Amino acid sequence: METAAPWRAPAIIVGFAVLAPITAGLAFGWANWVTIPVLVVALGLAALVVKQILFHREQRALRAEAVRERARPEPEAPPRAEHHVPSIPVDSAEPYYRFILTCTVCWTPNAGVPQHGNLRGLAVHSILERARQVTVTGSPTDAEVVQTRLAAELGAMAPDRSGQIITWAENVGLTVPDEDARRLGRLTELRKEKQVRHHEQELEQRTRAYLAEEVLIDPGTAVVWWLARHPEQVREAADLLPTFARLSAAVTKTEIAPQYAERLDAERLEGERPALSAVGWPRIPSEEDRRALPRPETAEPLWPRGNRDHGDYDESGDAAR
Repeated sequence: METAAPWRAPAIIVGFAVLAPITAGLAFGWANWVTIPVLVVALGLAALVVKQILFHREQRALRAEAVRERARPEPEAPPRAEHHVPSIPVDSAEPYYRFILTCTVCWTPNAGVPQHGNLRGLAVHSILERARQVTVTGSPTDAEVVQTRLAAELGAMAPDRSGQIITWAENVGLTVPDEDARRLGRLTELRKEKQVRHHEQELEQRTRAYLAEEVLIDPGTAVVWWLARHPEQVREAADLLPTFARLSAAVTKTEIAPQYAERLDAERLEGERPALSAVGWPRIPSEEDRRALPRPETAEPLWPRGNRDHGDYDESGDAAR
């Protein structure tokens, strides 16, 4: 009976749409070609009316359901418990160095699952496992960055491995002990210094290899290298040939060519020493050059006369006076 009631009004409307054209056709003597179109139009109008009626009924049912949902009491949230963890060490990416974790562990029991005897220990263990997955990939020198990631990870409510509780953490803090922080700072500086020295040694090795394998393989190559760097010092390059020959022989561990050896002997006897310089340093004057300098006899000395008390007075000059 209840099932047929909703369709009573649509059935009456459709029946009226069918019987009204037929009755009118019989009463007024309409031909079939007039009665049938009128019947089709009446059925179409009846269908629209039935559709509107069903739509309004559906809307009323939805509104009623919404009212019942709002009036229905909300289920009580499971009890929440929390425990403050003052400090507990967790692993980091560096061996022998650990973070110090502080947080407030929160948990709620999962309904329908047998409960553990120590829910607090189970919740703390679950948070430590989740925290280690983050900290084990972080460097102790980036504690602030690791703390940000850790707070985001532990803030999500997630079940533990047994599924008995839902755990999360609040007020997450992550630090490094002061002594470890000082050691890490020193190690960082040492690593930087080691990297700089490594690059310096590599540059020195490349320079030595360049000079030994490409420049000083023979005197001619050394002279060409010199002229490429000092194209204006052609005369100096020619004078430096014996020196380059000696350097090349020392590098390649061979004997000096005879023509260069004779020239080196001649220069040694003459006292000539060409300078390996791009700026043309002045040659130090020899003792013979100093003697050749003019010495005017009437020139006054550039220093004061000696003192009798100190024994450096010119006795000959005083006697002459």
